[in-house]
Amino acid sequence: MVDDVEEPARFTAPVLVLAGELDGGPRPELARRTAEIFPDAEYALQPGAGHCPWLDDADWFVRRVVAFLDGSG
Repeated sequence: MVDDVEEPARFTAPVLVLAGELDGGPRPELARRTAEIFPDAEYALQPGAGHCPWLDDADWFVRRVVAFLDGSG
């Protein structure tokens, strides 16, 4: 987790923090807590994915990232 939360808290652009459900490092809980630091963050948990979610289910990953970039996430 980010040690200094003041800097990320000032970041105003949208942020997508995406974690694989089965990721062992960093664990999804750490990704969720990291997303909470940013004022305009979305947290997404990719079901069944590990540390490389774009490889585990590329279609799900691409749909989620595109939805975020389109603003419909």
